[in-house]
Amino acid sequence: MLQSKSFVRKTKQGKVVKVVREHYLRDDIYCGASICKVCDSSTARLSPSASTILILDTNVVLNQIDLLENPAIDDVVVLSVVLEEVKNKNISVYNRLRTLCSNSMRKFFVFSNEYHKDTYVKQMAGESPNDRNDRAIRVATQWYQSHLGAAARVLLITNDRENKRKATEEGISAETVESYVKALGQPGLLDLLVQPAPEDVGMEEVEDLRPSKRKVIYSEHKPMSEITSGLHRGIYHQGKLRVNRYNPFEAYVGSESIGDEIIIYGRGNMNRAFDGDVVAVELLPQDQWQEEKSLSIADEEDEEEEDVHLVPSSADDAPRNTDLAQGSVGGTKAVLCRPSGRVVGIIKRNWHSYCGSLEPMPMPAGNGGIAHALFVSKDRRIPKIRIQTRQLGNLLDKRIIVAVDSWIVYHDILLMNLIHITYVDVAVVLIENDINSRPFSLQVLACLPPLPWSVSSEDLANPCRLDLRHVCVFSVDPPGCKDIDDALHCTTLPNGNFEVGVRILQPVNWHFC
Repeated sequence: MLQSKSFVRKTKQGKVVKVVREHYLRDDIYCGASICKVCDSSTARLSPSASTILILDTNVVLNQIDLLENPAIDDVVVLSVVLEEVKNKNISVYNRLRTLCSNSMRKFFVFSNEYHKDTYVKQMAGESPNDRNDRAIRVATQWYQSHLGAAARVLLITNDRENKRKATEEGISAETVESYVKALGQPGLLDLLVQPAPEDVGMEEVEDLRPSKRKVIYSEHKPMSEITSGLHRGIYHQGKLRVNRYNPFEAYVGSESIGDEIIIYGRGNMNRAFDGDVVAVELLPQDQWQEEKSLSIADEEDEEEEDVHLVPSSADDAPRNTDLAQGSVGGTKAVLCRPSGRVVGIIKRNWHSYCGSLEPMPMPAGNGGIAHALFVSKDRRIPKIRIQTRQLGNLLDKRIIVAVDSWIVYHDILLMNLIHITYVDVAVVLIENDINSRPFSLQVLACLPPLPWSVSSEDLANPCRLDLRHVCVFSVDPPGCKDIDDALHCTTLPNGNFEVGVRILQPVNWHFC
């Protein structure tokens, strides 16, 4: 079946041309279910004993990829419309999803709904692309329900209230990701859930997410349209925020527009910005400018017991004894010399995973109770993070990795080993430098010989090969390098000279180093 779409567009040369695109639809695309009696089961990826088949919408994939990577989540159909949307919005999540779909041990199947004659939908007049894609997901779910019949339950997982409402009206089984995970009866999975962002829930729900009611004293971030206008007019200045490693209440933003660094003092002026965020900064009046390092970190640390650098849903960690307008610290008036400012908006977030541990606290009453614990990062530039967990007893004496979802809520994504084990500290260094420390996939391990393996006598006797296992071999690689390229060594010879060895990687053979 052939579908065509035509439209006109204007070229760079100013000409108006008509574009016609042909879209071919088929009726022989398999559903991927082993229990299906219509499709070819040799191409099936889903479990033959699957009682429930999940179909995810785009936002669930984008926000819950850590949950999807857990082995407890299986028998998932990834629609091509979802895959394409994820690719356009977040290439990192897209690559992780493709890895899941290509892993033979996981039951993830990509269904080309955009090329199946029964699941392809045209965009209706006045319908937004997002609404059209939501409708395509519902049509594909409905097709799976009728295609498999009573052989398996087909469940649409969506956190979109409107999409869920329409699905229910159309006779489609739909649940939120939280309700589905709760039904699995595995409390550990609930800690992997990303909580809804403030803009996705009502104000009363936001209050429920807070451990306690606090007065909000952070300034509201400016909308992006106002930030863009302010940057063009020179009112705001754009730059990357860098927090002082020795004083987390002091940060710098390099600005090309004024040719100098703008100093940001205090959590209030940082306004929820993390180290590495690209921010928009407004200069303070010159009578509030301060000399560099005039803010004493000792004064700030005195308030640590009062949640001084805690990151909750409000700004209760802002230093209370700083008066930038007065410029007075410890009775000494600051010298006004460096441009000072405050963050008015976040242009690009630099949130990633953070390593650390939880502050000791009493166990919650009852089994499976939710504890609001404080996570302390090894990097002191990162504020304390409040997380919700049902595994407080298992997490208190361990290193964990925490991923930031939003300023209000956080979730811990990976459990590490005991704090005092040396190789955990090595793993922390790897993670903090964004180096992948996850176990190798089965595809990678398949390239290696089976264990136990040792160097054969033929290899040792080969005159063309050199055994360097007794030599300290290392690699110096450029930033961003993901593998070892050239291996080096340097040893002292008996005559006092140095022997320097450089070996270029040979993928076809083994290194005995």
